[in-house]
Amino acid sequence: MPQKSLKKNALLNFIKSVLNTIYPIITFPYASRILMPEGLGKVNFANSIIEYFLIIAELGISTYAAREAAKIRDDKDRLSQFCREILSINIFSTIAAYILLAAGFIFVAKFNEYRILIIICSVKILFSAVGINWFYTALEEYGYITIRHALFQIISLIALFLLVKNPEDYHIYAAIGVFSNVGSYLVNFFHAKKFINLFQKTRIELKRHLKPIFTFFGISCATKINSALDAVMLGFMSGDRAVGFYAAAFKLTKLVIELITSVISTFMPRSSYYLEANKTDEYRNIISNVCGVAYFFALPATAGLFFLARPLLNTFSGKEYLPAAQSMKILAIGIIAWCTSSFLGHLIITPQRKERFSLAAQITAAFFNIFLNVLLIKKYDVLGAAIATVIVEFITPIILLFPSWKYIKSWKNAKNILQALAGTLVMYGVIYNAFRNIQNDTVVILCSIITGSIVYALFEILIKNDTARMLCGIFMKKNKTA
Repeated sequence: MPQKSLKKNALLNFIKSVLNTIYPIITFPYASRILMPEGLGKVNFANSIIEYFLIIAELGISTYAAREAAKIRDDKDRLSQFCREILSINIFSTIAAYILLAAGFIFVAKFNEYRILIIICSVKILFSAVGINWFYTALEEYGYITIRHALFQIISLIALFLLVKNPEDYHIYAAIGVFSNVGSYLVNFFHAKKFINLFQKTRIELKRHLKPIFTFFGISCATKINSALDAVMLGFMSGDRAVGFYAAAFKLTKLVIELITSVISTFMPRSSYYLEANKTDEYRNIISNVCGVAYFFALPATAGLFFLARPLLNTFSGKEYLPAAQSMKILAIGIIAWCTSSFLGHLIITPQRKERFSLAAQITAAFFNIFLNVLLIKKYDVLGAAIATVIVEFITPIILLFPSWKYIKSWKNAKNILQALAGTLVMYGVIYNAFRNIQNDTVVILCSIITGSIVYALFEILIKNDTARMLCGIFMKKNKTA
């Protein structure tokens, strides 16, 4: 199979993430104003519950399968055999997830208060099983992934404006969300025949996959507990309104995180491929470049979101959500931790088959997450959940640094991070002094983004930041060939 351009892959995955960003920027202000904090909180609570059953259905398969499939993607027979085995395991895990969900309705009274919503959101469990999205990641088919994703988001956008008209339409909103996120996975299953044969009758060997899959399953369990625990505990301890506030704050923060981590994750299949082929120099070069890119964008994004928390909430969610502004500022600080974890996990831990460290990190973080949420939500409500989240998110990269240090310890990486930090401080100083007293939120947002971006970019170019020079080189090369 011919090698695809890493720069093109990163660009396509970035475009997909931009679409993921634009979609909620358009839909979330509309939905939050129609559904109000209570309706939005109900949907977010149901989705948070389903996240736990998705852990069972996905079983940690996605990361493991993408890594292993990337190594054998040039051998169609071996790849087909591997995909049949993984899909078989996925079917069993999906059945188990639905059995446990049915038991939940019997034994957990609060589930029945959200019965219809939970059933609607549970469709994600089935779609995730048949979607084999990891397969297209392994083959680096980012063009197909991006086009497919954009099409389903456009359909979902039209459906939202046509069908969600009043606060009672939160069931429809939940269904549209499911369709937008995983509806395209149905297309994957039939499109896969272009590359592999899923229906050939051969003996399948499942046992060899179980140990690594269950290691990733443990990681996935702890990760999902960390990501969904805040909303679930807020729902039980503070109610739908608190969940709605937290959802608004976290939604905007998550958009920024996904833009950056999407670029990072693009390089995982190629990193695994290079390691399998013993191309050490190419592998280390990827690590160095991606490290620079991650912090080049994460640091100014953190500062920008911290400064714009209040105007962004007021503009995109409405004045009803302004009580969540302080929580959003706290969550913005976590961007650095999320991006660091993504960088270390996707480029070092997973390709190097050191996932036991990820497991240890996530279990430790999950333990602290439960403890801190109980302690802080009771006292500080939504703000307490945000503080707990950020503290916990910094635990994971700290643990992952130990097995990763020898791959990232270099003056080049340290210099790029320090230069990005310096540029961020200069940028923040400029936008804070220039725009803090302007009352029009739209003007503040637009002026801060434009001015901050220009100031930051010029500063990094002037001090000759390696990442800035690399990005300028790519941009100029594309202009010459255009």
